[in-house]
Amino acid sequence: MADGIINFFHLFATVVWIGGMFYMDLILMPSIAKIDPGERGKLMGMIAKKFTITAWSAIFILIITGILKTPSDMYFDTSDEYSICLFIKHLLIIGTIIVGLVITFIYVPGLKVNTPRPGEKPSAEFTSYSKKIERFSKTNLVLGILILICASLLW
Repeated sequence: MADGIINFFHLFATVVWIGGMFYMDLILMPSIAKIDPGERGKLMGMIAKKFTITAWSAIFILIITGILKTPSDMYFDTSDEYSICLFIKHLLIIGTIIVGLVITFIYVPGLKVNTPRPGEKPSAEFTSYSKKIERFSKTNLVLGILILICASLLW
C-alpha cells in the first residue's frame, strides 16, 4: 500500500511538473507574445511566481518519492543496463534542477526589474531576459522528456 501511495505522488508530481512546462512552453508563451509588452511582463511575472512555486513543489515531491522508491545502493550504480539508465535519469534530474535554479534566481528577477510599464517599449534587457527564460524553459522541457524516456525504460 505504501508503495502505491509513493508511486501515485511520484507520478502526480511528474504530470504537474512536465505538464506545466509543456503548457508554458508550447501554449502560453506563444500566446502571450501577442500581448502589449508592459502587460505581458506583468502577466509573466505573476505566472512565473505561481508556476515557480508549483514547479519547485513538484520537484521536491519527486526528489522525496524518488529517494523512497530507489534502493540506496542504486543511486550511482552503473553495473548493468537498468542501473545505467537510472544513473542517466538522476544526472538529467540534476540538470533540470540547475536549469530551474538559473531561471528562478537569475532570469525571473532580471525580467521583473526590467518589465516595461503599460505602453512602454520593452528594453533590450527585458527582451534578453525573456529570450533566456524561453530558451532555458525549452531546455528544461527537453530534459524532462528525456527523464520520462529513461523512466519508461526502467519499467
